[in-house]
Amino acid sequence: MEPRLSKAGRRRAHLAALAAAVFGFAASLGATAAVDRCQQCYTDLLLPCQANTPNATPSCWVQYRACLTANRCQIVIEP
Repeated sequence: MEPRLSKAGRRRAHLAALAAAVFGFAASLGATAAVDRCQQCYTDLLLPCQANTPNATPSCWVQYRACLTANRCQIVIEP
């Protein structure tokens, strides 16, 4: 026969489950935000840089890599 949890024990178990759920939700939001920032490096920095300064492509890639690094994004190889 399993021992039954007291009222305080059940409350702790519920709070632990709630804390785990909140942590998981926060972690998923953080991951989504990171992906958006990585995409922003491309759309807000690299594309306009290359469009406005076609002869400065190496400089654009340096800036793009710096943005990716700052946002902890995966560094992609230039096409």
